[in-house]
Amino acid sequence: MTLNFVFADLGQTHVIQLENAALHHHRRDADPAATATVRLTRDFLVRMSTGQAGLKEMVFSDELAIDGSRLDVLSFFALLDRPDGTFPIVTP
Repeated sequence: MTLNFVFADLGQTHVIQLENAALHHHRRDADPAATATVRLTRDFLVRMSTGQAGLKEMVFSDELAIDGSRLDVLSFFALLDRPDGTFPIVTP
């Protein structure tokens, strides 16, 4: 799976490739062979990754636009573990 992430607020494009259970990241021009191009803001990505924005926000937000396979984008985010925020920062 290859996805392009275009951050409108940063003026950056990142290419994410999931291959053989390994996630590869490259900051470069969009890959024309990608199955989807996601246009969003950095803040919205953080909210989606941490679970603060869910499916409803993904569908109705003006901060997100998807060209290509929406199913691949949803599948990608479904693979991410959600942080619970209750881990010990310092342990004895």
